[in-house]
Amino acid sequence: MSDPILNEQIEYYRARAKEYDQSISSAVELFEAGKGMLLNLGNFDQILELACGTGFWTETLTKMGGEVTAVDAAPEMLQIARERLGEKGITYQQADLFKWEPEREYDLVFFANWLSHVPPSALETFLSRVQRAVRPDGYLAIVDQYAPSVADEIIAKDDFYAKRPLEDGREFTIVKAFYNLNLLEGKLNNLGFEVSTTKFTETFFFLSGKRVG
Repeated sequence: MSDPILNEQIEYYRARAKEYDQSISSAVELFEAGKGMLLNLGNFDQILELACGTGFWTETLTKMGGEVTAVDAAPEMLQIARERLGEKGITYQQADLFKWEPEREYDLVFFANWLSHVPPSALETFLSRVQRAVRPDGYLAIVDQYAPSVADEIIAKDDFYAKRPLEDGREFTIVKAFYNLNLLEGKLNNLGFEVSTTKFTETFFFLSGKRVG
């Protein structure tokens, strides 16, 4: 998909890498419920994490399986994750997720705070790629926002964009889409997943689904 804002979104996360962990520090406790639901899915031999960032969720995934493949578009994010978690049991891959194609199937595919960065025009293509990465009887899990926070509303721009600032004063336009959960579940049902969704804060949800057949 060719979209200059998607390129700007990557540049934003590359530039934000060093301040990312500090910027989400206030949300760490909020995400504990999501981590608990993720752990409750059980253990998996092969796990794929998309948009792994600095490894915040990767650390939880390493407690759930033998091998984790962690993918992100920003090499700066991957370097921090590597320094944080090491390489035992984790393979790091750099890839633009709008150009990424799965090379194999996994027992669990997971991504957090990424789906809302996928524009509506790219949603079906992205989800179909995800489906191809989940083996039959394997699982998909997603953590993301179903509604904007007050902070999101302040920086919102047009229908599904946002203007995000950095500490140095630079601003970047990124995608920030809040998908209707019934719509999302329907699309995943059509791709062969049996899904369930839980809202665990006023803005976040946890979705898990099994690929049937």
